[in-house]
Amino acid sequence: MGRRVRRLVLAEKNSAARRLVQVLSKGKSERVREDGITYFRFTKDGDEFVVVPLRGHVVEIDYPSALQDWQSTDLERLIDAEPVRLESPPALHDALRELAADADEAILATDYDREGELIGVEALETLRSRRPDLPARRARFSAMTPSEIRSAFENLVEPDWALAQAAAARQKIDLAWGAVLTRFLTLECGSARQVLSAGRVQTPTLRIVVDREREREDFVPRPFWNVVLLAGSPAFEATAPGGPFWDRGAAKAIVALAGLDGEKAVVEKIERHERREPPPPPFNTTSFLAQASRDGLTASRAMAAAQELYVRGEISYPRTDNTVYPSTLPVRQFLEKLRESPFGEYASRLLAEPALEASRGPIQTTDHPPIHPTAAPSKYRAEVRTKVYGMIARRFLATLSPASVSTVTEAHLVVGNTRFLATGRTVVEPGWREILPDHEAFRELPPLQEGEAIPVQEIRIVEGKTKGPPLHSQGSLLLAMQRLDLGTKSTRHEIIDLLFRRQYVSGRGIRTTAAGRALVEALAIHGPRVAGPEMTAHLEDRMTEIAEGRATLDEVVAESKEALRGVLGQLKTHRDSLSRWLRDATFLEKDYGPCDICGTGRLVRRRARNGWTFLGCSGYPACKHRMRLGTMGQRLPWAIKDTQLGPAPAAAAASA
Repeated sequence: MGRRVRRLVLAEKNSAARRLVQVLSKGKSERVREDGITYFRFTKDGDEFVVVPLRGHVVEIDYPSALQDWQSTDLERLIDAEPVRLESPPALHDALRELAADADEAILATDYDREGELIGVEALETLRSRRPDLPARRARFSAMTPSEIRSAFENLVEPDWALAQAAAARQKIDLAWGAVLTRFLTLECGSARQVLSAGRVQTPTLRIVVDREREREDFVPRPFWNVVLLAGSPAFEATAPGGPFWDRGAAKAIVALAGLDGEKAVVEKIERHERREPPPPPFNTTSFLAQASRDGLTASRAMAAAQELYVRGEISYPRTDNTVYPSTLPVRQFLEKLRESPFGEYASRLLAEPALEASRGPIQTTDHPPIHPTAAPSKYRAEVRTKVYGMIARRFLATLSPASVSTVTEAHLVVGNTRFLATGRTVVEPGWREILPDHEAFRELPPLQEGEAIPVQEIRIVEGKTKGPPLHSQGSLLLAMQRLDLGTKSTRHEIIDLLFRRQYVSGRGIRTTAAGRALVEALAIHGPRVAGPEMTAHLEDRMTEIAEGRATLDEVVAESKEALRGVLGQLKTHRDSLSRWLRDATFLEKDYGPCDICGTGRLVRRRARNGWTFLGCSGYPACKHRMRLGTMGQRLPWAIKDTQLGPAPAAAAASA
């Protein structure tokens, strides 16, 4: 009888580890807790498996302690400095080294993308620090369903070292850009209490918001007029062709040609044509988060809910660029799963079709398939997860549905010497619209016949004004980032969340704060390479080349350092202008006028420990006057009990 083999399985998080154990052990496992670390142990086919949850990245990179002092560290030296590897938490790495002593093989079972591959390799490096010869293989899966997990462990492959190197390059590049730019701007241009952060993705993304705001501010509304006919019973509307009219006199002339109210409108001609709307493409990460934003969810909340659904085995991996289902995807199997869901009736109808043809999007990759449901929803779930699952399930069903067909009717009417056009739309076959209905109801025309005379109820001139572009939502900002190749599918929502946390932007219709606006406008003039998307997009392409084996980490990091050195040189040249610009802007944003109580202090914006933003006197603790800060930035009387915010400590004041 052969020796029992011990396999060490590295899972990304505790929830993922539990899922793997549940599927592979068939419920026969042991939970072990030693030295503050929890892992799972079970036996399968005579071999022992130990599943260790890694809790995300287990290695951080940072500059050595000698370079941690912002004031004394030369930034040119910081660009060339090599980051050090920091094990976090140390107890986990100690446990991994202990487990490595008796292991025969390591299996990386982290999420299969750049970050997941790097997380697995980080842990593997710790294992090999104790056992340099420890073999390692990779379990790849796009959904945490029992069949996918079992198949992945039956068909283990080599780790994707190039993919991990691409993620490691991103870590080094982002650390250098963030540290150098943030230290320079904070020390040279910021106030004593505020950190001015910048980054190679963060700052171009912020510029997208600023540019949209500028477009709105520069937009000059232009008045226009339409001539509208109200006729028939029930009444329907028709408009004069040629509109909108940019001259009110032209609209008046149309009314004059139509004659007096009360005349008949004659149906001169009726035209009908069919309109087919193809189903929408499958969800990838960016389009999913954009839809979540339209449905009222922030990108970070939607992604957190999707990740939880993925670990529970209810949806596929939510981080993907792909918008084309692979030919091997068992769509009928997933439809069978949806029979036992609120969408069961629709799924059954699709299953009754002899052939199913899925819609396709513009992006086809070889990574994970588009996001789709993999199981019926569990009965007890948080509200956000329920909403996110419903979005994904409906989109999946819509992509497999036939086109939506409607009939568009155009009625050409004549009143006096003026022609009008009325348009109506009638749904013939709802198709995919049945599962994803249009929130705007179609307007139908009443039955009309050519030559028919219809009583005119009113002819009026309707004035309107052109509208500027809307403010960016999180959804539209994500789509803009994708278009400009800023960030990745896994990081874009994190960048947007960072802008909110830095208080550079606010609101559902995203607006920049004074600090955010000033930062972008100053850098656009004095550091255009960091404020524009071109350099960032180029580095993203280079990191993709690392993942594809066409470039090395050292080559791309060296190229990034040279670009950063050039940007820093520009900023140093314009140090005085940048400093005046940013300090003035941040002061004006934080200062809300003199204190009403002491008269000597200023009311400035503060943030309490629990997240509330309020106005507090700069003379604290001598003066403890506070006021509420309204949603539009106005000063409001303090109407909230002090216990809700607690005392206004100096630490809270310093966090502003």
